[in-house]
Amino acid sequence: MNYNGIIIFGEMGSGKDTLADFIIEMEPKTKKYGLGDIIRNMKPIVSISPEWSGNERGFFQLMADKLREIDMNILNKYALAKMITENAELHKVTQENKWEDLYENLRRVNENILPMIVGGRTKDDFDFWKKAGFLIVGITATKENRFHRLAIRDGEEVAKNSNPNHNTEKEVALLVEKADFIANNDGSLEDLMEKAKEVLEFFHNKEV
Repeated sequence: MNYNGIIIFGEMGSGKDTLADFIIEMEPKTKKYGLGDIIRNMKPIVSISPEWSGNERGFFQLMADKLREIDMNILNKYALAKMITENAELHKVTQENKWEDLYENLRRVNENILPMIVGGRTKDDFDFWKKAGFLIVGITATKENRFHRLAIRDGEEVAKNSNPNHNTEKEVALLVEKADFIANNDGSLEDLMEKAKEVLEFFHNKEV
């Protein structure tokens, strides 16, 4: 069986979205989904809530924790549901044949796009997408490089207030080491672009 898609795991500031964007440039059929999409849609709340000013990432981490209290896979299921409903005619998913039905839906999705998830963080995320037949990609970078990128992207105050000791940040660092493909991002953008090319080659030439 070939891979059904790609999911990228990495600590904050490691370059997950940049790697994903390079993959999209090289493979236009790719469509990106973020496990944090449902949470990022709450960004307007942060902008009018001064108590979260400068600590936006802390707000998003708290929201993710609360959602996972409802269902540890709720972010994964949201991303999968969005992926299917946007790109294929839904094949009904039953309790008795859950994964067989999901595989059929992913087969239909693959006829139209190469689905890519950005933002895997927990073991539940890892196990869910591994079961779904996705290529697990891990991206690494030094602590200094990750902080520098966060400061450029979000501002130094937000970067300083980001919590590298949050439970998901500790967990994702361990999960990256177990990925099917590991890309280091301590070099140049050209180096990362080469890694994106290698990810696609691995995706197309390997089987689950």
